[in-house]
Amino acid sequence: MSYKKLLMALVLVFSLTSCQVQDDIKPKQAEVKETTETNTDLKKYSAVFYDYFDTVTEFLVYANDEKEFDQYKEILEKDLKKYHQLFNTYDDFEGVNNIKTINDNAGKKPVKVDPSIIDLLEYSKYIYDVTDGKINMALGDLIGLWHDYREMSLADEKKAAIPSEEELKEAASHSDINQIEIDKKNNTVYIKDPDIKIDVGAAGKGYGIKKIVEDLKKAGLTHGIVSVGGDDVIIGENPAKYDGIWKVAIVNPDRKSDNPYASIIGLKDTTVVTSGDYQRFYEYNGEIYHHIIDPDTNYPSKYFRSVSVVHPNIELADALSTYLFTVDLETGRKVAKEFDAEVLWIDYDFNSYMTEGYENLEKKSED
Repeated sequence: MSYKKLLMALVLVFSLTSCQVQDDIKPKQAEVKETTETNTDLKKYSAVFYDYFDTVTEFLVYANDEKEFDQYKEILEKDLKKYHQLFNTYDDFEGVNNIKTINDNAGKKPVKVDPSIIDLLEYSKYIYDVTDGKINMALGDLIGLWHDYREMSLADEKKAAIPSEEELKEAASHSDINQIEIDKKNNTVYIKDPDIKIDVGAAGKGYGIKKIVEDLKKAGLTHGIVSVGGDDVIIGENPAKYDGIWKVAIVNPDRKSDNPYASIIGLKDTTVVTSGDYQRFYEYNGEIYHHIIDPDTNYPSKYFRSVSVVHPNIELADALSTYLFTVDLETGRKVAKEFDAEVLWIDYDFNSYMTEGYENLEKKSED
């Protein structure tokens, strides 16, 4: 399976493919569909990056000329590299104290870090509180355990397995977020329990993209799209269309369906994030084991196949898409209303449920 490239005519691809994927082949999540209508003298440029956040990043810009586009592209790649390294859980980088550095020093000593890590961890504590502990950055040991089994199973089908109940119970027992001490004054982080590991997978990418887009807007970008894996930021209006609408197609998680899209919505100047059980997974004894773990069961969540969240704040949309994937529909609707988010849920029978506002976004795509 290969990455889909940007299509520069009728369809610009930011899509999540529906086939089984390994961790080193990262799919995308939504297609931004364009018509041949034009309402601008700006020129369209695009770029693709493969080296950051363990996924594919696609960048679409309407700019006056290539020089302007190159300026934005340079900012994007510089920031992608920065946050990829800082928020990395598995890799070391020379001269960089990152999340892995903090984890490696758990129970040993505080680690001095970049202020953005302090901000991210503070935000992660907020997300922990508003999700009643469901989204817990201290669950890194449990998440890492499933990650290791997935890696082993994908590398050799004969060795495919799932963690034992004893392993799961032990890993989950080291998840007290209060064991993580954040010193904002000195920019240090210390994990008191040596067996706790931080994982910022539910918020790190969204936080990084938020900071990246802030820098791009400061540099003058007013029309474009930044898509990092399943986190997509729609910047401004679509200058190629008189109504300014970007048409975004949410990919169908049903791999057997002839219809590649579950939904098409019309958006302006907002963000959309999709979490799905078809992103990173492996099969064992006929069961699918994906990467979104429910802390109530210590197993991959079984509520939905896909959850898409539309919200102006990419950082919040990123966390909400994960959280709503791990709770029932009734709870999810209450949370969506509380945070003023528009949501599409797709369950295991491929039934779709949506907020009223999401339905209106679908209608906008039909105009």
